[in-house]
Amino acid sequence: MPIAKIGSLMSVDVTQQYKTSSNLRTRANLHRRYANKNWFEWAYKHMGFRENSKIADIGCGTGWFWTANQHVLPNGLDVSLLDQSAQMVAEAKGTLEALSAVQRVSGYVEKAEAIPFEDASCDMVMAMHMVYHLSDPDKAMDEMQRILKPDGRLVISLNSTSNLKQIYEINSRVFDVAPVDPSTVIAPPADVAGQLQQRFNSITLLTYKDIYEIDDAETVFATLTSYPPGNEATEAQQTQLRAEISKSLEEHHGVMSSPHEVLLLVAQEPKAV
Repeated sequence: MPIAKIGSLMSVDVTQQYKTSSNLRTRANLHRRYANKNWFEWAYKHMGFRENSKIADIGCGTGWFWTANQHVLPNGLDVSLLDQSAQMVAEAKGTLEALSAVQRVSGYVEKAEAIPFEDASCDMVMAMHMVYHLSDPDKAMDEMQRILKPDGRLVISLNSTSNLKQIYEINSRVFDVAPVDPSTVIAPPADVAGQLQQRFNSITLLTYKDIYEIDDAETVFATLTSYPPGNEATEAQQTQLRAEISKSLEEHHGVMSSPHEVLLLVAQEPKAV
């Protein structure tokens, strides 16, 4: 089974975590409730979409990015969706098949370390919030570089170490984890940028920032118990977690201000292999 490790403190079974979109949707509820702007729309503006492009969406998830930008997508897109979860691929494929800008869509249940596409076949490769699920990051990066055309671009998004800081500090009071976004422990942004620098001559780093005014304890609890270790918490740990969330809200007079911060890396000019 593919396992992504967070330090030595916990592990995530990717096939089970994303067997359905339930856990992902639970975490998305926090963003839907507190976001002041649309992350997907912001990202699209910086990705450089062009008409009649062939695009590989690696770790495609449910296809929410495409739905959010359906009215601004250029025409004639040929999109290949790849994910380890068959359910995710099916949901995303159904979403894209309904979009007029997408001329052709295909789905693959595969790992990013073995992408079944030809060399230099894609105008754009997207890897949105998925690098922390890679079992072999260097192999996956090599594969993404391999399928990219010489004038193409690889776009990677990942959370910053400041992302939802207050929420993850609460988590660390109950579980033996670092008080930061766990994805940044698995895949530190500096390491990801370094891997890109080894493979591309041009890299642009952009930062998306929002501030969430969080006032609902149950939304925070649902988020923190949608993935390890919270999803395996004992009854006592769940009780403690609820108490810590309530305590933090009380300390902040009912509203926790927490940054939502995402990094967008746009890599171009792939180096010769």
